[in-house]
Amino acid sequence: MAKNYARENIPLSHFGVLVAQLESLVASASQKIPEPLLCFDLLSDLISAIDEEPKDSILLWQRKCEDALYALLALGARRPVRHLASVAMANIISKGDSISIYSRASSLQGFLVDGKKNEPLKVAGAAQCLGELYRRFGRKITSGVLETTSIATKLMKYSEEFVRQEALLMLQKALEGSGGSAMASAYTEAYRVITRFGITDKSFIVRVAAARCLKAFASIGGPGLGAGELESSASYCVKALEDPVSSVRDAFADALGSLLALGMNPQAQVQPKGKGPSPPAKKLEGCLQRHLAVPFTKAGGARLKDVRIGVTLSWVSFLQVIRLKYLYPDSDLQKYGLRVMEMLRNASSVDAHALACVLYVLRIGVTDQMTEPTQRGFLVFLGKQLRSSGASPSMKIAALRTMSYTLKTLGEVPIEFKEVFDDALVAAVSHPLQLVRVEAALTLRVLAEVDPTCVGGLVSYGVTTLSALRESVLFGKGATVKVELDSLHGQATVLAALVAVSPKLPLGYPARLSKSVFEVSKRMLTGSSRNPTAATAVNEAGWLLLSSLLSSMPKEELEDQVFDILSLWATLFSKSPEHETKQGGDLTSRICVWSAAVDALAAFVRCFITSSSVDNSIMLQPVLVYLSSALSYISVLQRKDPSKIKPAVDVFIIRTLMAYQSLPDPMTYKRDHPQIMQLCTIPFREASRCQENSCLRLLLDKRDAWLGPWIPARDWLEDELRAFQGGQDGLVPCVWESELSSFPQPETINKMLVNQMLLCFGLIFATQDTNGMVSFLQMIEQCLKAGKKQIWHSASLSNICVGLLSGLKGLIALRPRPLALGILSLAHGIFQSILAEGDICASQRRASAEGLGLLARLGNDIFTAKMTRSLLSELAVATDSNYAGSMAFALGCIHRSAGGMALSTLVPPTVNSLSTLAKSPITGLQIWSLHGLLLTIEDAGFSYVSHVQATLGLATDILLSEENGLVDLQQGVARLINAIVAVLGPELAPGSIFFSRCKSVIAEISSWHETATLLESVRFTQQLVLFAPRAVSVHSHVQTLLSTLSSRQPTLRHVAVSTLRHLIEKDPVSIIDEQIEDKLFHMLDEETDSEIGNLVRATIMRLLHSSCPSKPSHWISVCRKMVLSTSAMRDTESNHVGSNSLSGPDNDSKLNYGEDDEDMVSNSKGTPDPGYESETSAVNHNRVKQLRYRTRVFAAECLIRLPDAVGKNTAHFDLSLARRQNNEQCNVDWLVLHLQELISLAYQISTIQFENMRPIGVRLLSTIVDKFEAVSDPELPGHLLMEQYQAQLVSAVRTALDISSGPILLEAGLQLATKIMTSGILGGDQVAVKRIFLLISRPLDEFKDIYYPSFAEWVSCKIKIRLLAAHASLKCYAYAFLRRHQSEVPDEYLALLPLFSKNSSILGKYWIHIMKDYSYICLQLKLKKQWNLLDEIQSPLALAKLQPILEEVWPIILQALALDAVPVNFNTNCASDAENVPNNSLISGYSMVQLDMEDYHFVWGFALLVLFQRHHVAQCRRIIPVTSAKVTHGADLPVDEKNLTTLKLHEVVLPVFQFLSSQRFFAAGFLTVDVCRELLQVFSYSIYMDSSWSSLALSVLSQIVLNCPTEFFEEQSFGNLVMELIFAYIFNILRSSEISPEHSNWEELTSPIFTTAKTVVRRLSTKNQLKSIVLPFTLVSCKCVREVATELSFSTINDFSKCTSPLLKALVKGPEIR
Repeated sequence: MAKNYARENIPLSHFGVLVAQLESLVASASQKIPEPLLCFDLLSDLISAIDEEPKDSILLWQRKCEDALYALLALGARRPVRHLASVAMANIISKGDSISIYSRASSLQGFLVDGKKNEPLKVAGAAQCLGELYRRFGRKITSGVLETTSIATKLMKYSEEFVRQEALLMLQKALEGSGGSAMASAYTEAYRVITRFGITDKSFIVRVAAARCLKAFASIGGPGLGAGELESSASYCVKALEDPVSSVRDAFADALGSLLALGMNPQAQVQPKGKGPSPPAKKLEGCLQRHLAVPFTKAGGARLKDVRIGVTLSWVSFLQVIRLKYLYPDSDLQKYGLRVMEMLRNASSVDAHALACVLYVLRIGVTDQMTEPTQRGFLVFLGKQLRSSGASPSMKIAALRTMSYTLKTLGEVPIEFKEVFDDALVAAVSHPLQLVRVEAALTLRVLAEVDPTCVGGLVSYGVTTLSALRESVLFGKGATVKVELDSLHGQATVLAALVAVSPKLPLGYPARLSKSVFEVSKRMLTGSSRNPTAATAVNEAGWLLLSSLLSSMPKEELEDQVFDILSLWATLFSKSPEHETKQGGDLTSRICVWSAAVDALAAFVRCFITSSSVDNSIMLQPVLVYLSSALSYISVLQRKDPSKIKPAVDVFIIRTLMAYQSLPDPMTYKRDHPQIMQLCTIPFREASRCQENSCLRLLLDKRDAWLGPWIPARDWLEDELRAFQGGQDGLVPCVWESELSSFPQPETINKMLVNQMLLCFGLIFATQDTNGMVSFLQMIEQCLKAGKKQIWHSASLSNICVGLLSGLKGLIALRPRPLALGILSLAHGIFQSILAEGDICASQRRASAEGLGLLARLGNDIFTAKMTRSLLSELAVATDSNYAGSMAFALGCIHRSAGGMALSTLVPPTVNSLSTLAKSPITGLQIWSLHGLLLTIEDAGFSYVSHVQATLGLATDILLSEENGLVDLQQGVARLINAIVAVLGPELAPGSIFFSRCKSVIAEISSWHETATLLESVRFTQQLVLFAPRAVSVHSHVQTLLSTLSSRQPTLRHVAVSTLRHLIEKDPVSIIDEQIEDKLFHMLDEETDSEIGNLVRATIMRLLHSSCPSKPSHWISVCRKMVLSTSAMRDTESNHVGSNSLSGPDNDSKLNYGEDDEDMVSNSKGTPDPGYESETSAVNHNRVKQLRYRTRVFAAECLIRLPDAVGKNTAHFDLSLARRQNNEQCNVDWLVLHLQELISLAYQISTIQFENMRPIGVRLLSTIVDKFEAVSDPELPGHLLMEQYQAQLVSAVRTALDISSGPILLEAGLQLATKIMTSGILGGDQVAVKRIFLLISRPLDEFKDIYYPSFAEWVSCKIKIRLLAAHASLKCYAYAFLRRHQSEVPDEYLALLPLFSKNSSILGKYWIHIMKDYSYICLQLKLKKQWNLLDEIQSPLALAKLQPILEEVWPIILQALALDAVPVNFNTNCASDAENVPNNSLISGYSMVQLDMEDYHFVWGFALLVLFQRHHVAQCRRIIPVTSAKVTHGADLPVDEKNLTTLKLHEVVLPVFQFLSSQRFFAAGFLTVDVCRELLQVFSYSIYMDSSWSSLALSVLSQIVLNCPTEFFEEQSFGNLVMELIFAYIFNILRSSEISPEHSNWEELTSPIFTTAKTVVRRLSTKNQLKSIVLPFTLVSCKCVREVATELSFSTINDFSKCTSPLLKALVKGPEIR
């Protein structure tokens, strides 16, 4: 009583209120049965409340809550309600007093024992609750397992499917919960129930439950099961693989894998209690052979493919269980991989479907589960299998395809694999079977992608070998000819594959190789032979090579040979078809040659003939002639006996139709339409001859895929496998296609022929006029009527669907006016006739419904509305469920295709009709109606809001009324909920009834952990993120999504990652605190799907840019762990192994650091920083220690983005400011505070053992220098912060500029060296400056020999340009000090001047070459003579690669050319000869580049051209003006400098004119009065430019006035132009002073203007010239004297006045001026 009184006086919590409501609900049940929806909402709230309620409150209400839940179950509840009640019961016992589990389980067992067959809902509820208690507390109630098993036996006799299903689910949970610790008799009885009743049940949902029970037995160790029972269980599973229901087959396949894994591990088998002593468990010897290999190889009949796929999934399940559950080392997977491959050993021919199954197992079960080191060993193992004499062709193909996938996964070629590579693949290339040769070529293509350095050697070897084989077979005889022909085809295929991939390589490949391949192909096509068999084989191989070249090479590379290429088909298709077919010899071989030629012609069309090309008509005519000839050949061949040549003719037709389809406009070959349509209408005119197509799946909308028949499986590869048909006579893969089929030979020739006929039919149908369309539709209608009772009718229906769908989609692409009503009516009737047949397959129903949707789009609004009303009317009276479901889906398709205003008034009746159908008890009708309703909702959008409540009620009603838990129906309900979320959007606020109910429905559906429903659950989260961001917190979303990242289902991972990315974009602030970076990186490391991997990378990058501004140190730490933590472990492990399998010995043993400090990087080899050690230690026990190479590379790439990702806040890059802000505010994470750690990490990457990662480290150092080069060191005034990192920077440069470095690393090293030398961070270190200068000077001695034979020619040119640009930058930087008179030149740069003078001859030569080549590119000149530096790479592709770098470096090279340049044969001694050269002639005291007359005029002309084209602004990223430089020398502070990224072109060019206007060039006669006048005219055109222009132009004008010969002034035009410029500049400064005194450039320009004017006055000698300027000069000087503000300006003007005053007096007095 006390307890009750206390409880009554405690305020009711939310949980207590819910319990009271539940009690009231149950108490009123005697008068009124509780509403299922009310119970569903109440129990959903109750479960949430239990999670939030404290334990003390739970204890107060536990007994009442349990009793109420028990009473609710005893009343008989619907499936979702009883599930929620069961979960609530388990939750409250778990959180409250768990002692009640015993009484509650006992009472439930008693209830079930007394249960009656006429109370199925009550029994099912109790069984489900008991099962949930076993799942949560099984180890506590093991004594009741035997009783529970007996109850299950009783329930299996019920007639209701859902009761039998619940019985087995209860048994499954009892088995899993007890864990093998119950009595032996319980397990014996359970096994009997499963095998006697469950496996053979007539309901498929019960059979699925039985299969899961068997898997549960295996997961707990098979207690009570001996070897015999395990064998019997496996046999049951194998037999069940022939079940007609896919879900049953999948469940038993999964169970079979688990059972076999248990049988292979006797130590894991459990001996239950009470059985007494039993013999030790034995391993099931030979079980894999009996239950996997034999069923696979012996499968036959109608269920052959089903059995094979079942065995395939069993293999995968077995391999995953032994790896994940029994912890087999991944190296053991290799031997199982061999056993999988051996299933193909006895195949006499290649069975494409069997091969596809084996490839799936090798990929998913073997390769994807291996770590990176094991994958390297697996490559070697596969290579050895290729060399095995006992391997069948199918085994070799499997090995080659798996080898390709493994190489792609690794991203590198292991050294140990290279040892077996040559022998293995060379033999495969010459294999007698064509498919083996093609797969070997594809493997070599992947090898070239992974290791581009091998391309050159492979292509050279292939060309040489192919040429030799050609000569041998054309003139050879005897038995070896066949072998040589196979080798010739293999080598040609390899070359075709390499040619295809080479243009896509990052560094290309030598152009000479493609030219040599082209020449070989031409010789193979034009050569002759006395051996016709050999000649046809050689010709076919030649066409193969040409096809690859045309498909892969850029159009611009082949333009100059286009007509030579076109002529190659002339001899083949210019002869009479009758004559060609009647010739002696092997006609089949000649047809194969014609097919290859047409294939090459299609490649030519795709290369040269595009819709936007203006030259189409020139090249199109011969192409159409050739294709028309091919059609004539086909017509003649079809009249011959087809028995022997039919496969070859079919391929010929396929190639010809594909060639026609490749033409951009079908109307260009309108005259061939009748003949083509004669071929393409065969599936309609002679339907009995044609097989069913295989392309309908590709035409259907993928969003409807869950309707069947190709229901999405766990991953896209499994989808491909299930849809795979295969065929022994299928076409071999095309080695130049970028996207290959996942499995070889995906379809037979006959199916491919039908596919192409139908697709081509649709293409041409779309171009016909009204009469033409009507005639073809009538033909199809006749075909439909004629074959209704034929066995080929189903195939004919599919073909009709493909033809019409492709035609209608073609019409939509052409965007014509609405079609004529007659056409629309005919097509409508055809589609509706197909749907009216009722029992057609799902693909035909989908196609016809989509077709109706397309018709709605092609018709006008009146037709669309009329058709929709017609379908609604028919739907109301439809009696056939299939027809009604198809109509419902068709209505949805119409709204999807043509919805909007036209159908807005028809949305309500459509929704009402579809909602009514969705309430049908027929599951199939419900599914199709729900999907039609979904499409209507998605089209209606926000206008659907008024129907949301009714639709949500419909979804809950369906969920509550469905007892069998059908996944498809639950998925349909979940999709409906997600559509509702999109419609309601922000209105879904927390606490709203709509949100709560949607959330509860999704939670209930996803609780059964089926892939399809889990996917919709994640999509629900995605919809909330996109449309209702306030409904749930970001933290909740993240936790939900993170749990899905590790899912084994790729579809779930893909949706989860994409949702995370949406979260990052929508609310980056909240997501930062979740710190999900590590999890994303580890997911990326484990990911095997390339598309998901790319999505994860993009998500990490987005997160980096969002969170880095506030947490740069966190990202540095994360990336450091990813890049270096495993690297150190690999180094440690390699010390034990002996050598590194990737890049040879450890990097430290190869690098020579000279006298540098060995410990130059903190933490690089010492003790790790705090927090890092724990991570490293954890790695030793986890998969993380085997981080993949690609993950480390990506982490390093993230680091490069980090300095830019922190944003533009200056505190990130200013140490003093960062410290000051941290003192004023709370501690903020500024990047500059972690600069040491960042540089340390960058240095370690730049010297890491993996060569391909080093350029990333060097580029990161360059980025750091860019960002921090001007930052002062607050600890050392007058010094830069970066000076303390000299050692790391110099060491990284020296490593990068090693002679053995690859081009990417060398280019990065040159850029870093340039930035170090020109940034002032060397701090007066003469040794470091000289060391780097010597490093960049060493290649100059062998400049011509810089060449990379494995890469494209532009690669070596790029390195040369970078090298010359580095010297130019350094020279300009050194001269900047010389130009600054107020400071001394640092000794380290002064010492470089004689070195520059020494190298000036070679530097000047190549600088001139670069400038000339760049001018050729800019002016688009096509010179017949050789270029200078860019010789032999005049192809547009190569020039496009070089143009960006040329645009970057030409300004600095132009300036470097002009600095202290001298005429040819200039005497350097005259630098000190005041009589010949002024004192300021050579700034450095050394003569630099010697220019002859031609080069001088080129440089002058180029600079002049730049001034004329100022509007064309080049992107000059790094230009160092010769007038300024940054320096920290002694006590000097850095000088101000202009923003280099916005430097104007005249600021580059005008100083060049200043140097080129020196007295030595006037003296040498290089500068004439005309040249000078031309430049001054440019100045006069630009007189109103800004002050920077005026200042620089005045400097040039002063130079010209000072240095030009006196004769120049004798020409009146020159003198007048000079005076006009001077007066114009004076007027400008006076005018600017009046307009804006504060922004006037008076003081800057006054002195040079009047100094120049004074010089002019002194040099003018004629009376008339002086008379005209004396008075203006006098007036100007008087005006300027009044404006001066400084003593310097006054002194300059005063001197000028003194100069002009005598002249003025003389002019006034009248005497002659002398």
